Amino acid sequence: MNGFVHYKDITRKILDTIKVGDEILVNNWTDPMTVKCVSENYFVMTCVKDEDTYYSVCSKKPWNGIKHNAMVGGMFHCGTDDWIFGSPLCISNENLYQFANMELSLKYLQEFEDEKCHVSERNGIAIYDLYVRCSK
Repeated sequence: MNGFVHYKDITRKILDTIKVGDEILVNNWTDPMTVKCVSENYFVMTCVKDEDTYYSVCSKKPWNGIKHNAMVGGMFHCGTDDWIFGSPLCISNENLYQFANMELSLKYLQEFEDEKCHVSERNGIAIYDLYVRCSK
C-alpha cells in the first residue's frame, strides 16, 4: 500500500486527523476515495470510476446499535446516506453528490450533524481496516 498508513484499531482520535484531500481505503477496497469535506462528526469522500462519482460518508461516532446487515455496534462506519430519494438539497443543487462545492458539501454534512440524516444501515459497513494517505 504505497504511502498509506494502515490502522487496525480505529479510534475517534485517528478519524479526527483525516482532512480534505486525504485518500482513504476501507477494509478490502481496491480504489481509494478522496476526502471532500469534513465536519465535527463526519467526513464525505468520493471516487470517480467510468465517469460516475461514488461517495461514502464516514461517521466519527461509533454506531450505537447491536448488529444490522454489515453494521456492528460500537464500531465506526461508512456508507451512503439514508435518504430514500437523495438529500433534499438536490432539489436546487443537481450536482450535490459530486461534492465539488465546499459550501454545499458543508450543508450536506450538517444534515448528519443535525441528525436529519444518517449513514444508511442498509448499505453502511463497519470499518475493520482503515488506510489513509495524507494529502500534501
